This record gives sequence, structure tokens and C-alpha cells, in this order.
Amino acid sequence: MRKVIHGFSVTAAAVLMSGGAFAAPIFDVFGPLPEATFGGTGIPNDSVAVSQQIVDGSTTITIALSATQRFFNPPLTNDGAGTYFAQAGSNTGGPGSTSSLEGALWNANYFIDVDGGGRTITDYAFNLFYDFDPAFDNGPAGLGVGNVTAAVGAGVLGVGPLATRVEGSENMLFGSLASNVPGLQTAPAFGPFDPNAVGEYNFAITVERIGGFAIETVAMDVQVVPIPAAAVLFPSALAMLGWVRRRRVS
Repeated sequence: MRKVIHGFSVTAAAVLMSGGAFAAPIFDVFGPLPEATFGGTGIPNDSVAVSQQIVDGSTTITIALSATQRFFNPPLTNDGAGTYFAQAGSNTGGPGSTSSLEGALWNANYFIDVDGGGRTITDYAFNLFYDFDPAFDNGPAGLGVGNVTAAVGAGVLGVGPLATRVEGSENMLFGSLASNVPGLQTAPAFGPFDPNAVGEYNFAITVERIGGFAIETVAMDVQVVPIPAAAVLFPSALAMLGWVRRRRVS
């Protein structure tokens, strides 16, 4: 027997499935998720959109999304209600980063946990939706979809088929998200991803009982805004001061 601890979640799932008002963030709680590392070290976990529901009486499923800066890029801000604000642009991680991979200045993070009842991730159907189209209010039909359950079952996410938790941090500019992988991933209809495009990107995780009804949805928005003029001028001013200082020293 299913016990719903947040009645709003059922309504939210129905909205997502219908494609209406998809861009509205969906969550039960927005705030810290201390147990989440998003598969890395130092990734902020203090502003996370979290949905949680008890299924089959003794199984707690937690799904969560967040957006954070990539490595040492400027931190993202948020409205406290599931919408994050990132800067346009791309680099290899900002000053101090040792990465050689070019990426957008921000990452989208996901967290899935199945606790209790002897169940694992592969007992449920988890799908991760992601967006390349900067237009506002994109419906699920045009989004990319990663079949998390199949990926866990195939062992391609760093955990085995009996895993009860999987999490990660993805950069939309990375080519792997633009590829179709039969049975595992469908790339977005719109592409390629442009890290300099200003607009809104929509993300969601859905979970349903295999062969059953939808159980839960969590969704967030990432709005990419132009780099503030002051932020562009500041590095230039520093560079000019350095040049003047070198001229004086020489």
C-alpha cells in the first residue's frame, strides 16, 4: 500500500505528464540536503529542490535536483523556490581549476535514494529530464531523457544493479549528453547546447513503480543571464593595472 506524505506531489506529477506549466519548479522542500555529494567533492548542497515520498509502507524514495557553479566559477544564486540563476559563458573551470575540458559555467546536479523495504533503484523507473533549448516553458516532449534505472542496471553510472543511491553532476556542454544511446538516453530535440545563450533550462526527475503509476516528480529551472558589465570590466581593469605596474617596474 502506498502512503503519500505530500499530497502536492501527486498533482505535480500529473502536471508534468500533461506537459502543462512544466517550467514551474516542483518540490516538497527547498533547502539543505546534507547527505548529497552529487558525486564530487566541494559541490554545494545547501540549496536543493527535494521531493520525498514513502512507497509500499517502508520504502522512502528521495529525488533531488540543484544547480551549482562548475569548479571555481561564480556561485549561482536562487530565488529560494527552485529557480537558479547562472551566468552565460564557458571555460575550463575558472581560476585555479586544473580541468582541460571546456564547459558551461554551471552544472546540473541530481540525487536519487531508495531507502528501506529491501528495494533498490532498479525496482523503480527513474528518468532524468534535461534541456538544451533556452526558450522558456519547454515541455517534456523536447527534453533529453536519461533512463537512470537502465543505466544503473548496466553499471554505467559507477554503481551496480543493487545500488540504492546514485548521484552526479552534469555539464550541458559535454558531448555525452548530446548523444542518443539506445535504451539509456535520448538526446534533446533542440541542440547543440550553447553555453552563451541567455534563457531558461528545465530539469526534472520522475519516478514510477515499474508497471504501475507515477509516484513522484522533482523539477527545477536554471535561468542563464548575461554576465554583468561590471564583471566583464573588472578583469580588464586588473589586467590594465598589471600592465601599468609592469611598465613602471621596467
